[in-house]
Amino acid sequence: MREPLISSGTTQSFNRMSTNNAWSNPLATICIKITSAICSFLFIGFIFNFSLCAHIYNSYILRENIGKIRDLESSPQSIAYPQDIKIKVTSDLSYYAGLIGLRLIEYEIITEDGFIITLQRLYDPNIDEKKRNNSFKPILLLHGLMQSSGSFLTSGYKSIAYFLVKNNYDIWLGNNRCGFNPKHVKYNSNNHKMWDWDLDEMAYYDIPAMIKQIKLIKLNYNGKISIISHSQGTTQTIYLLSNSRKPNNIIENIDIIDKCVLLAPAIYGGPLLNEKLFIKFMRFLPNGVYEMFFGINSFMPVLMHMRNLTYKSPMFGLSSYMVFSYLFDWNDYLWDANLRRYHFIFSPVFVSVKLMKWWLRGQGFAMNKPIISNPDYWFNENTPELLLVIGGKDDLVNGDLFINRLMHKEINMKDKWHYVKIPEYSHLDVLWADDIIETIGNSLLEFLK
Repeated sequence: MREPLISSGTTQSFNRMSTNNAWSNPLATICIKITSAICSFLFIGFIFNFSLCAHIYNSYILRENIGKIRDLESSPQSIAYPQDIKIKVTSDLSYYAGLIGLRLIEYEIITEDGFIITLQRLYDPNIDEKKRNNSFKPILLLHGLMQSSGSFLTSGYKSIAYFLVKNNYDIWLGNNRCGFNPKHVKYNSNNHKMWDWDLDEMAYYDIPAMIKQIKLIKLNYNGKISIISHSQGTTQTIYLLSNSRKPNNIIENIDIIDKCVLLAPAIYGGPLLNEKLFIKFMRFLPNGVYEMFFGINSFMPVLMHMRNLTYKSPMFGLSSYMVFSYLFDWNDYLWDANLRRYHFIFSPVFVSVKLMKWWLRGQGFAMNKPIISNPDYWFNENTPELLLVIGGKDDLVNGDLFINRLMHKEINMKDKWHYVKIPEYSHLDVLWADDIIETIGNSLLEFLK
């Protein structure tokens, strides 16, 4: 179900938008698009071939997954979806919500810099709407890089979103700008200004727009909002909460947040960033060559076009898994193997080249370095409580360094943060591990109370 378009506030003058004069010439723009499309296609082919070789080697020569899969199969696991239903492969997230007895309603909202984004509300139709609006605590779920809100729900009965709905929380699934269908009140997807954003805008405009929409719907609710985020979503959250520079118009939205759960917090970079050849390649390309290779608008849009053409194929889930497993050194040994194809239906999404530059070449990730450069305190006495959920085998991020900072540096966070560390988990296991609810469910509810 889709609700009418709702603006989160008056559209501003887009003062953070800037035109790249180097590509303002139409002919230059066409050349860069053609060149980057060819280079991206070759880059993807290169990565896919290496991913296929790595998958064959790990699965059929090393056979490293056999023991873990046997351990998983030998333990009783709950079902993800009703067993008497043949599950369709669809990009309609409301279908998967309906399979487990829930409903999904969508709101299109406008950020203050003009992007039209999708916010989804997940609810149990058997619960009275007035009770849900007035009494249930709202929780906003924020996804990671190249993902969407579906990552919180595709595990069905075993998903974090379902678990929270059934424990009487009002669940809102956030989606960042552009997503599957880039929209802006002023620009189209061919305009460079449509893609002139990075994590600053995602933190300072996208999250406040979602919070305003939740407040608008829950007019009679007097409590505060909690946030549960994964990976890049945790970076957005910490950016929003930190003492770093931010527009004045979002300060009021911070005061309404009381607790934040950070799944695989992407605050400090892990050792993977200095090990992977593709990261080194993207990081050290000269700026001009980088733009020739990856463009100036959407980052490798061919990925999204390939996804739209192939996501219904049985090979889509396997090929997506192979590529991401190779790139980021995680595996699916702890997942329900039957769900893999559904997990990847809702990724990748459209993101900007500028965002990827932020992560790999600018203010974002470097091994053992924080995403906030301010050496002083990041948090103050009004910062909400934090719960960190850290995977012991997560080499993409370094959760231990964030723990160390909270413990020894952030004096205003004394007794306001907690953590759960799961030795066998990697970066996506905090979302999709078969036993995620059994592992962190009680800790999650205890923290949110």
